[in-house]
Amino acid sequence: MKNLYDRPKWIVWAFVLLFLIAITSPFWLWQLKASSKLDVLIFDKTVPDRSYREHKGLTWILNNEKYVKTDGSSYSAANDYIGFKPEKNSGYRVDELTGSLAEYDLFYFADQYGVYKEEYEGQNPKGERSELLYGGLKQKDVEKVQAALNKGGKTIISEFNTFGSPTAETVRNGISNIHNIDWSGWNGRFFQDLGSREVPLWIKDQYTKESGKWNFTGAGFIFVNQDDYIAVVSDQELSDKDGASFSLTKPGDKFFRESYLSQYQYWFDIVSARNEEEVLATYRLPLNQKGKEKLAGYGIPESFPAVIRHHNARYSAYYFAGDYADEAEVPGLYQTKGLTDWKRNFSAKNSFYWNTYVPMMKEILNKGMHGKVKSSSAEVSNRNGISYNGRTDKNKIQVLKDGKWQDITIKGVNMGIGKPGYFPGETAITKDEYLRWLKAIGAMNANSLRIYTLHPPEFYEAFYEYNQTAEHPLYLFHGAWVNEEMLVEAEDAYSEGTQADFKREIRQMIDIIHGNAEIAPVRGHASGKYAHDISQYVLGFIIGIEWDPEVVSNTDMLHKGMRPYKGEYFMATEQASPFESWITEMMDYTAAYETKQYNWQHTMSFTNWVTTDLLEHPNEPLEKEDLATVNPNHIKNTSQFGAGLFASYHVYPYYPDSLHYEKKYTDYMDKEGKKNHYAGYLHDLISAHRMPLVVAEFGVPASRGMTHENHSGMNQGNLSEDEQGRINVKLFKSILSEGGAGGMVFTWQDEWFKRTWNTMDYDNPDRRPYWPNVQTNEQNFGLLSFEPGRRGSELRVDGNREDWDKKKAKPAFKSKKGFVKDVYFTSDEGYLYYMLELNEPADWDTDHLYLLMDIADEQGQHHFELEKGVQASTDLGIDFKLELTGNQTSRLMVDSYYDPFYFQYGNILKMIPEKEYARKKGNGIFHPIKLALNKAVYLPKNKETLPFQSYETGRMRFGNANPSSPQFDSLADICLSKDKRLIEGRIPWQLLNVKDPSTKEIMGDLWKKGLQGSEKTEGINMEIAAVRDGKLSETIPVENEMKTEKGGPLYYTWDEWEQPTTHERLKKSYVYMKKAYGEPFVQEGKSE
Repeated sequence: MKNLYDRPKWIVWAFVLLFLIAITSPFWLWQLKASSKLDVLIFDKTVPDRSYREHKGLTWILNNEKYVKTDGSSYSAANDYIGFKPEKNSGYRVDELTGSLAEYDLFYFADQYGVYKEEYEGQNPKGERSELLYGGLKQKDVEKVQAALNKGGKTIISEFNTFGSPTAETVRNGISNIHNIDWSGWNGRFFQDLGSREVPLWIKDQYTKESGKWNFTGAGFIFVNQDDYIAVVSDQELSDKDGASFSLTKPGDKFFRESYLSQYQYWFDIVSARNEEEVLATYRLPLNQKGKEKLAGYGIPESFPAVIRHHNARYSAYYFAGDYADEAEVPGLYQTKGLTDWKRNFSAKNSFYWNTYVPMMKEILNKGMHGKVKSSSAEVSNRNGISYNGRTDKNKIQVLKDGKWQDITIKGVNMGIGKPGYFPGETAITKDEYLRWLKAIGAMNANSLRIYTLHPPEFYEAFYEYNQTAEHPLYLFHGAWVNEEMLVEAEDAYSEGTQADFKREIRQMIDIIHGNAEIAPVRGHASGKYAHDISQYVLGFIIGIEWDPEVVSNTDMLHKGMRPYKGEYFMATEQASPFESWITEMMDYTAAYETKQYNWQHTMSFTNWVTTDLLEHPNEPLEKEDLATVNPNHIKNTSQFGAGLFASYHVYPYYPDSLHYEKKYTDYMDKEGKKNHYAGYLHDLISAHRMPLVVAEFGVPASRGMTHENHSGMNQGNLSEDEQGRINVKLFKSILSEGGAGGMVFTWQDEWFKRTWNTMDYDNPDRRPYWPNVQTNEQNFGLLSFEPGRRGSELRVDGNREDWDKKKAKPAFKSKKGFVKDVYFTSDEGYLYYMLELNEPADWDTDHLYLLMDIADEQGQHHFELEKGVQASTDLGIDFKLELTGNQTSRLMVDSYYDPFYFQYGNILKMIPEKEYARKKGNGIFHPIKLALNKAVYLPKNKETLPFQSYETGRMRFGNANPSSPQFDSLADICLSKDKRLIEGRIPWQLLNVKDPSTKEIMGDLWKKGLQGSEKTEGINMEIAAVRDGKLSETIPVENEMKTEKGGPLYYTWDEWEQPTTHERLKKSYVYMKKAYGEPFVQEGKSE
């Protein structure tokens, strides 16, 4: 073979040249690549040294992909970021966000944890905690970034520890809204060896302090919640030891178009997406069954989001639930092409940074930055110089779409003005809360929102901003409230005070929606400067309230013979009553003011309800419920009003009684071929109107307590969230199938300040907003619940003890012998909780447990029967007896002397038989706890008298009350663990005659002070008795006899509060309504 050197020189040089080209191609190909301008603001508050590791991995990607700043320069990890900046000699400076931020295309929030004193000074190699120098997001940070994002065309990416300590909760709410996610309160990390020095010392110390000695070794996960509680999953609870599995979801596959299967082994936070469709990737923890059960007890899911993308018309937001950009060992050389692929496939194929983060970031930077999206718009028509965005035909409200009038089916929700800890008149809902709620309402596929009265400026600002970012408009039906107290007192709608106050409310409403109002503070009313014009998104006005029939009747009587009102925009027909003429005049006043002040008109309606409808109800047992009529057909708009008129009614399936006593309704067959009294009533109601009819309120409450019951099961209360959702969907379908123009479910959020007739005498009306009363159905209509406690630290009745550990609960009793092993008590704003651990499994056929409670002084039972043939004696005065005797028989009983139901309906109202023994203390008799449902009523058409109705609300329901469980039952009171060795339960405060748990106010001696009387309790003394095989086998705290001094071992007390601690949770019924509102029940879009 000839030697290479014997060949012509040009061939040799050609080989050399080709070789050089090949080996240098990554460099010159990179040089040939065009650079792209991208202004990135990196915000990193965790820079304890000059390695810049928390964002160094990001700057390498930006430079490798040839993204440059406006001046054409590349990115420097040391200089191109905002936050904590180390300097020589242990000095530092802090750069804050300043200016408008308009020049930036991308905001990248790296770790916001901050820098601590000893860590920065290099004196903390073991990971001990020290003083915070700088860290945590601030309100001004979030506000500035939010303002920049709202201007449009920008992207934000945030990482792990954006939400955790030391960021304040109020600030967390703002950044959560930007990303449309919620933090669970938990962070976690995988460790290859739990016994190594890599585990921070403060974690080991905290665990030892709370749970015992740290003796873990081998692989495992450590979880830390916002209260610094430490949970550990050891290698004995893992199915493999490679960390959390990272994988894309179906939306993620579609978005990234390649697989990023990998293992993640560093810090992460546990978040949830408010819209599951926005989750692009998830983690899955490698848990065996033991590990799954352990984390379920803490409320930690096995799988949770890793990457979430929230996209709207103004900006795109990505959240990485991990410390992804934290990569200290990146190559010093970035001017090369193909290095990512080499690292990913060969030299660093197990690295999450190279295998997942780098290609994912490159894809986002290349194709995932925010592009132009058409924002929501409500088209506006103009006729003779007057603007309007809606009109009505015979059956539907119509809106403009692409220049043509199209039918719109109203799929809406009502929103009140209250939240926990405040009365409505305090108008305390924040802009962040409003914005979060509006996003959830939009995600529910609703197209309409109704409010009843003037809200604070924060609502209108949030509503405006929401519609600027939404891809589909959310319309508003705005109400003008009549001062009900003034109206009822005058018993005349034409009274000067009523009219003047109502007209003022109308003027303010119109000025506010046009962004032209400044209202001075008035106690009990919204006030402030209203500068946001939302008129294009207001679809209609619904003025007034549910009219008191006696006011309507008296107004008609006082003004009998008056001529019907004739206005410029609305007129009453010749058949109109004086009250109907008054409403016509108020609608005309509304139209005239808006037309002349703003050259605008909006569709018009007034509030109505079944009590004052235009139908006759011959079987209505209560005269007042069929006393008066307010007929929308007696009101017409003139040719000067182009926006149209519609009827709006509040229609519920349980009230008034005539709806389920009228045979033609109860026998009515709906479109699905099922008997449906609600549809039967709607059929008659809608058919009787000559205009579109919107059911402006419909729904049922997911409450424990009940107020009305009917044969269909669509009751006012004692419904689970699942039942609430199913019934609400049925009601909405009935509205549409019977020809309604749509409906608005009642209501968005639970309202703690509300009352209802059968519980209102049992609580303190001045303290209602400070605690949730699940016995009062009116408080629990919402699709959004306010759960007691901080997110992640709440207690769930699900048969697991881990959340008791998380709350750092201490046992009230411990024993290694006997039936009962441990006894625990705790409480929150809504319930008293108990947990009994047993030394052997419970068998309800032979084992019965009794929790005896003494809450009131100088009364209660001392000698009584636990169950048939088993007597008990105690020095305590037992006011309540909780009988844990089985799935169908467990109940809470009350001392007959301390029974408010009997005292009210037996002693005062004489509606149930009197029991002479009940007025005597220590009579030895306990009563079932009941609520009234209806007094005895006479059905005039049937000529039938129905007896007094009540039901036993003290029955204890077994089930799983953990919303994360597939077996979730929101009505569950008790849960028995799988091994039957743990009984966990909760008792609503009102069942214990507590009038206000926030101040420890309870009912006093009913027979001396009445229902209005009260006293303050210091706490609850308790005893436990076990009956096995029909014999008293055990008592706690003293065996074989019950002699306990107050304040003894089973004494429980709690801290008072002035502001409740809560977190929001979308109920199961929300999911039902989201699906219902997303389905095409009727053909929409008829245009002309």
